[in-house]
Amino acid sequence: MNPLLIPAAIALAVAAILFIVFMRYEAGNVVLETIKLTDANENLRILHISDVHIKLKTVPTAKITLMIRDSAPDIVVMTGDYINRPKDVRAFLAWMGEIAAAAGGAGIYMCYGNHDAHAFIKSPDLKRELTKRLKQMGAYVLENRSLTFTHRERLYTVTGFTDYFAQRRNGVRQALKDAPKGAHYHIGISHNPDIALELDGPRPDLLLLGHFHGGQIWLPFHLEYTCLRREYLCKLGVRKGLHSFGGRLLYISRGLGCVLFPLRLGSRPEITLLIVP
Repeated sequence: MNPLLIPAAIALAVAAILFIVFMRYEAGNVVLETIKLTDANENLRILHISDVHIKLKTVPTAKITLMIRDSAPDIVVMTGDYINRPKDVRAFLAWMGEIAAAAGGAGIYMCYGNHDAHAFIKSPDLKRELTKRLKQMGAYVLENRSLTFTHRERLYTVTGFTDYFAQRRNGVRQALKDAPKGAHYHIGISHNPDIALELDGPRPDLLLLGHFHGGQIWLPFHLEYTCLRREYLCKLGVRKGLHSFGGRLLYISRGLGCVLFPLRLGSRPEITLLIVP
């Protein structure tokens, strides 16, 4: 090797290491996003968590629980991808115990994502057992079904939709048909944002989603969406944050954890507080 190139090679290697260290740091540097959809004093505070990926989550649990307590949510919504493998369940349930304690009795409504579904295929009894254990913690998994609750003398409905790629024929329409009528505000939850393509009519008012990780690692020209994903909505520019689509509001979380490796760039992990009518 040309001796003149050695300093350049060392500098390049150091730069690459520092770049990876920065991406690792960003993967653990969670931010609380606050979205106000009403200025009224009579409101509902929803805390939204998505894409935990428990074994590739570097955000400290203590920071997450502090954000939850400080946010004082009325309900907590979680939109899928908690585990990648059946053996991740024990760690996830231990983490969920801390989340439920920090929520302080707030109702917890959940749906599963595509990574959860893959883990369930490997262990057929896992889904039933996990759902049961979550219910014992006060967390309700909603798959094409709804629950209602009353807050400040107003009736609210939460409808959970099975993940888009696992959705059965007419499942979304049936879920909405079965949802109680007359709610003051209707919240929908699902994992993959493309579920919005299956919705027609005015409800739900707000759809909470995840899956895209905000791209996780930024690439020029949005290549992380246009080339690395097959979903339709992200190719329309509906990728993260708040959007109006199909006559309703969507919020797509960047998520907490990571896929493949615990690195992020230009897409910090988030917890979201939404204040709705």
